[in-house]
Amino acid sequence: MQIKRRAITVGMTFFLAAATGHVMQNGETISARLRGAPAPEKPVLASIESTAATITPTVAAPAEPAAPAAAAAEPAAIPNIAAVPAQPKAEATAAAPQAIRTASGLPDLPRVEPSALGADLRLAGRIEKLDTGYSRPETAADAAYSVFGIACTDPALALDPSARGMLKLTLSAPCFANERVTVSHAGLVFAAATDQGGELKLMLPAMSAMAAVEVRLASGEIVSTSRNVTGLDALARVAVQWRGAEGLHLHALENGAGFDMPGHVSATAPRNRMTRDGGFLTVLGDPAVDHPLMAEVYTAPAGTALGEMIVEAPVTEETCDRLVAGQALRMTPGAAPATESLSFAMPGCDAAGDSVMLALSPVAVPAVALAAGGN
Repeated sequence: MQIKRRAITVGMTFFLAAATGHVMQNGETISARLRGAPAPEKPVLASIESTAATITPTVAAPAEPAAPAAAAAEPAAIPNIAAVPAQPKAEATAAAPQAIRTASGLPDLPRVEPSALGADLRLAGRIEKLDTGYSRPETAADAAYSVFGIACTDPALALDPSARGMLKLTLSAPCFANERVTVSHAGLVFAAATDQGGELKLMLPAMSAMAAVEVRLASGEIVSTSRNVTGLDALARVAVQWRGAEGLHLHALENGAGFDMPGHVSATAPRNRMTRDGGFLTVLGDPAVDHPLMAEVYTAPAGTALGEMIVEAPVTEETCDRLVAGQALRMTPGAAPATESLSFAMPGCDAAGDSVMLALSPVAVPAVALAAGGN
């Protein structure tokens, strides 16, 4: 149904167009017949020639009417359209050359020979000159940021003195999160790890009155600081250190105690550092980091009845049938820390669960506390 309607519409349009043309061409004749007047002569249309010149319409003289009485009432005659002849082309002269026209009527562009660019005209050359002597200023976009979006700063190390000759160590390294660090102080060396924020906090037994502490980051960067420590004249310290998660352990037997008795201080019974029962043990290092460095430090306040100091080397699957080496450090009032090497030839793995023991020479403990305080 849609196609038929379209066909009818097209047919009607053509009919109306044809009828309109007929009326336009025979308008005066039809009008005269309707009035009963004689039909006027047909106007003549000038022919139109296709030339290169511009065609402009001109009004021809109106046709004479058939009857003077009806001249005012009749419409004006259709104007004639005359063709303006093409102007002759001017002769080409050397003074005023004319552009050559193509078939499309557009002038041809003049021919230009390409020329090579000079070195200074190239874009790369100009940019190179602009960069000469230019120093780009640093912006916030150039800074490094931590995983929490905090701008990285230089690692900072702080030491705050505490009671019993201890130091509160605080390392702040925002862009070194979860990284292994090595702490060194007066011959004592151990490895730890920063947390997710790049911080490390621990209690460090001071081994000298002028405590110089150095922290080496995994990148090789070193941050260090020092602090005066008071109260060490009232303390004695013994430490052992070794490589690996498993290795050596320190045992202090006070007041004539034996193993697993009251007065036996070890990693399994370290005591609080503010205890009044005697000495206490501090475990340093993180066994979970790569290439662990571990240490244990026993502190004996003045007046402690210290009997024996024993180093134990447990036989495990990691230590059996090989050589276990370490060091022992001693700190006594008025003397610099002393270091001695330790070496254990471990038995075969069929002895796993046993231990190798080594007694250390006695350490001098002050009889009277000369200084106290702190928190």
